Amino acid sequence: MSRPRTLPLAAIAVLTAGLTLTACGGGSGQSVIGVSSSTGTGAGTGTATAPPGVNGGRSMAPSGGSTGGGTNAGTGPGTGLGTGTGSGGTHCSTSQLAFAVAPGSGVRAGGSQGAMTITLTNKGARSCVMKGYPGVDLVGGATRWSLARGTAETPATVTVRPGATTTFTLFYLPFHAGEGREFKPTGIVVTPPDETHSHTLSWPDSSVLLQDGATHPGTYIGPVGSK
Repeated sequence: MSRPRTLPLAAIAVLTAGLTLTACGGGSGQSVIGVSSSTGTGAGTGTATAPPGVNGGRSMAPSGGSTGGGTNAGTGPGTGLGTGTGSGGTHCSTSQLAFAVAPGSGVRAGGSQGAMTITLTNKGARSCVMKGYPGVDLVGGATRWSLARGTAETPATVTVRPGATTTFTLFYLPFHAGEGREFKPTGIVVTPPDETHSHTLSWPDSSVLLQDGATHPGTYIGPVGSK
């Protein structure tokens, strides 16, 4: 009768180390928003510094920005849909979120690019996940402008706990007489990533320079969770 074979001690040590490394491995690029029950209605953290521009010293969108806010047709009033699929939880639906323009955001020096923080608060009872860019349209009169996406930041998976808030930044170029076409938005139509329904916020500032045909416009958006 043959004797059972046993593994050498060195082989057991290698196998044990491999199992330990597998158990400790975690997903990268993921953040959790909301360690408290704060509704986060104050100024958000998504006011990224815009890159220097070439339009008379005024900031422009980063090279490589897309000319559309999304890839799928929305069923709500907005035409842009956010891109990117969150992992590790249920995606944040439009009905689960409260939308607002953060108080004090958009403040800028005379003639410079503005940075408006849009807050997305989880008003549901369960955590939800977002990743990527929202679809954002500026609307006013007969004009609807689907904003480009800036590519200076890499989107990360964001988990938003109940009552917590995440943000994205809307960079915009104010209009000045003699510099091009004036556009006075009345609304900001926001479609969260992986959603087809939109929410409309009132536009709180003055006219912007309309660059809906520009390759790298000075009005564009950052990803959800940007800082």
